[in-house]
Amino acid sequence: MYGPPQAPQGPPPVPPPPVPLPPGSPQRRPAAGGLVALRVLFCALALLSCGFLGWVPLLRLAIVTRKALDWVLFVLALLGSAALFTYIGVFAEEEGSDLEAFLGLGAILILAAGPVTYYLVAEIRHFERFKSPPPPYLPPLGYAYATAVTTPSGAAPRNPYTAEPPAVPAPPPPRIEQVRAELDELSDLLRRRDDDGRA
Repeated sequence: MYGPPQAPQGPPPVPPPPVPLPPGSPQRRPAAGGLVALRVLFCALALLSCGFLGWVPLLRLAIVTRKALDWVLFVLALLGSAALFTYIGVFAEEEGSDLEAFLGLGAILILAAGPVTYYLVAEIRHFERFKSPPPPYLPPLGYAYATAVTTPSGAAPRNPYTAEPPAVPAPPPPRIEQVRAELDELSDLLRRRDDDGRA
C-alpha cells in the first residue's frame, strides 16, 4: 500500500474462455443499428450488381436461420445467377430478338428483387422472435377496485356520474369594489371633460 509500486509477480491472469451456448438455447438479438447496416449492405450488393450477387443475402440468411428452405433458395439463386451469367457470356456477341431481351431483363429483375424481398421478410421475422415479450398489463395507478359505501337510510346515495351545479362565485373583497368605483368616477370625469372641450 505504501512505498514504491511493485511489478506484478508472474504472468497476468488469463480470462476464462467464453462458454459456448448449447444448441437450441436462445440467442441474443444483435444491436438494431448493426442489423440495419447489414440489411442495407446485403440488399445494396444484390441490387447494384443487377441480380448477379442476389445469392449473397440468401447465404447470410441461411447461415443465420439455419433452415433447410433458406439453403435451398440460396443454391437456386446461385445456380440462376451462374446460368444467367454464362448465357450472357456465351451469347453476348450475337444479335438477340426482343423476346430474348425481355426474358433476360425479367431474369435480372427476378434475381435482383426476389432474393432481396425474401431476405428482408425472413430476417426481420427471424429476429422478431428475440424481442422481449411485452410487460404484463397493470391497471393504471389511482384506479382501485370499487369499495362499497354505506349511507344512512334517510340520506340518498350521491351519484358520482351527475354533474355538480356550478358554484356561485364569491363576492369580491371590498377593496376591489372601492377601486372599481374610483375608476368609474374617473372615467365619468374624463368623459365630461371631453364633452366640454368639444362643445
